[in-house]
Amino acid sequence: MYLFLGVGLGFISSALLQPRLLSPEQNGVIKLLVSYSAILAHLFTLGFPAALIKYKTEFKVQKLNDLSITLGYTLLGIGLFVVMYLVFGRPLFELLLNSESAFWSYIHYLPAATLVTLVYFNLDAFARTELYSTPGTLLKEVGQRLLVLLALAGTAWLGLSYLGFLYGYVLALAFPALALLFFLVYKRLWKPTGFATLNMPSGFRNRVHSVAAYSIVSGLSASFIVSLDAFFIERMIGTADTGVYAVFAYFATLILIPYRGLDRIASPVIAQALSGGDEHKIADVYKISAKYLLLFGGVLMAILASNRHNIAAFLPEEYRIGLPVLIWLGFSNLIDAATGINTSIIGNSKYYRFNTYLLLGLILLASGLNYWFIPVWGIEGAAAATLISIALYNIVKLIFIGRVFGMWPWHRHTLFMVLIPGLGYLASEILPLVPNLYFDTLMRTMVILAVVVVSFRFKKLYPSDWKL
Repeated sequence: MYLFLGVGLGFISSALLQPRLLSPEQNGVIKLLVSYSAILAHLFTLGFPAALIKYKTEFKVQKLNDLSITLGYTLLGIGLFVVMYLVFGRPLFELLLNSESAFWSYIHYLPAATLVTLVYFNLDAFARTELYSTPGTLLKEVGQRLLVLLALAGTAWLGLSYLGFLYGYVLALAFPALALLFFLVYKRLWKPTGFATLNMPSGFRNRVHSVAAYSIVSGLSASFIVSLDAFFIERMIGTADTGVYAVFAYFATLILIPYRGLDRIASPVIAQALSGGDEHKIADVYKISAKYLLLFGGVLMAILASNRHNIAAFLPEEYRIGLPVLIWLGFSNLIDAATGINTSIIGNSKYYRFNTYLLLGLILLASGLNYWFIPVWGIEGAAAATLISIALYNIVKLIFIGRVFGMWPWHRHTLFMVLIPGLGYLASEILPLVPNLYFDTLMRTMVILAVVVVSFRFKKLYPSDWKL
């Protein structure tokens, strides 16, 4: 529910207001700021969040203060980032950015955005291991986006400059970390003994560092995959095209809402099930997640596809060239959701290294496809490269889990999950175009949802497994 609310707020800011209040180039700067800060933050978490989730049970068994250790790795990561950025920051971005990139004028915002994101990642991982997954979602998806909306309101009604808006944007990025810290204090998870430390038994420390090392690569790779297309567009075409791409990419991320909500809690649950040897529970969650993520992701895809012309008509003229990006990235995200929680299963098992190798291969594949497609098809080529890469990536994970664990996410009921949004989309396409784009959007969306509601009358499709 918080994810849907957050996406609604994000839709108002990123899809409705930012394209009207900011130029494509200014939107491109925001996209690059968020993407680079996320990648650097993942790198300098030092992989500890994944190790904490995987070994939460052992931290308790060995009576280690996991909060103190989390703080220790957080401070270590902050120190390393500051030193590395001061020494290598400028030369690194000279290699990554277009020499004429507008981002150069605002790159001084990047360290602050990175540090607050790093702190959030670590504190959120700790909260999730205590099975408090909701606060992090609420603070980041809702609280942060409300603050972004306030900054946009200042731009629209108070004449706030773009520079002032960026100050507000960075403060919004900092809000989840600060608020989550207060939440931990309120829940008394921040105890008097909660001072930073790195002390662990040597054998256990080695296992933690092993998982963390692979997690750095896999987490960094996952962040690169999310932003790789935008980086190549900025480098090969320009910041303005990056901004156009970012707007339609946001529309496409709507399809991942159900997946993101489920995956946040799935990872610690899967880790606990694996530590207890409960493979039946893992298999049930895997199958059911794939089934319902395919259904609800497919419904969101159908709604976006049926309203594609309304989306283009609503946006300013300079953004409309990016409409094909919506379809390419929409199907990419649908494939990612429809294959279920495969990353959590592999990442929390003894085969966690496989995720790392696979992600590295994915980066190489996506990079090659971007270099090939962007000069030919522009931003649409970047979206096509993402679709092909994500499809192959998930197919390999699906086959790996099937062969190693004997688990397959799809069964005969899954096929019906494809038909339901498909029928809804066809029904919406039959409708005549209505001049009022708001009414036309509402009409097409309601028809698709009506098909879904009718399908719920077929009990064989929806047994009690949805309660899981």
